[in-house]
Amino acid sequence: MTRIGRLAAGLLTLLGAGASAQVPPPKPAINPALDAYGSAAHSVRLADGRTIHLTCMGSGSPTVILTAGLGDWGVSWGLVQPDIAKHTRVCAWDRAGFGLSSPSKAAQTVNATVADLEAALRRGRIAGPYVLVGHSMGAFESLRFADRHRAQVAGMVLVDPSFPGQAARFARELPAFTAAAAEYEAGGLRALRHCADLVGSADRSSSEIGRCVQYPADFPPLLRATITALSYDPARFATQASLSESFDRSSVMVVNPRRRYGALPLTVLTASDTLDLPPDLVAARAELPRMDAIWGEQHDRLAALSTIGTNRVVDGTSHYIHRIKPVRVVAEIDAVIDAARAKRLRK
Repeated sequence: MTRIGRLAAGLLTLLGAGASAQVPPPKPAINPALDAYGSAAHSVRLADGRTIHLTCMGSGSPTVILTAGLGDWGVSWGLVQPDIAKHTRVCAWDRAGFGLSSPSKAAQTVNATVADLEAALRRGRIAGPYVLVGHSMGAFESLRFADRHRAQVAGMVLVDPSFPGQAARFARELPAFTAAAAEYEAGGLRALRHCADLVGSADRSSSEIGRCVQYPADFPPLLRATITALSYDPARFATQASLSESFDRSSVMVVNPRRRYGALPLTVLTASDTLDLPPDLVAARAELPRMDAIWGEQHDRLAALSTIGTNRVVDGTSHYIHRIKPVRVVAEIDAVIDAARAKRLRK
């Protein structure tokens, strides 16, 4: 996640945003294992010529599909994917305009991103059954994909997920928070568009460009070089902006009153810590208890989509549970994999 991407993230974390002030800073030591996310070995070319990038590890069935939150890409799963791969095949994918995936001219609603995921799985011959794992806004793709391919979905884990209808619910019950979030988002979108202008200009000597293509300190040189080179494409910033701008529409699109998953192995993981807002946002801070109540209630509703679903609060965590307590997240995913396998054997 670039510095520019973090400008809008502080208040947008619970709206599905990427990196935030709650996330511990990356360890200064370079993590060579992250080079896997810079390899195009599993990238696939779609019918329209675009590339969707996947990072796949391990072997076995079901295949775990990892979907990152808004503003993030496959590398955000770097602390959990290698351990999941000890248990089964696991693939993280990058939305259009993120990671190694090509930008897209289409509005980046959940319908568009799920269509890209479907096409990538077909082209890459990555067959089900699947265990879907989605963080934050990544829950939208997980839910939408399951609606469309229920027979191929063997389990699901939602990591501090955004929920269907979230934008309207927050606007109705959390007006101060929603107003503050909109202001931060507008600033972030302006920054993305400014980056698009900078990298698209003939003169790339501006020191500002460096802030548009800045990546975490633990990225190894190969990954850093690969992503930095791709970042000099204005269309990437436009695509990333479109994903953020489409959040409210996607929140509506994923509403499905008829959604029921029967006895699907399903676990929702909820962060224990309240969102931390700047002290000057007095009205928004006053709404945090209500926000926590809505968040927990909606996570219970997501868990109840399955007759055996559970919502588990993970103590000592904020929104990025999989980066703060990766071992716990791996254990929960492994449990769902085992339950899916046991259920298949009983058939």
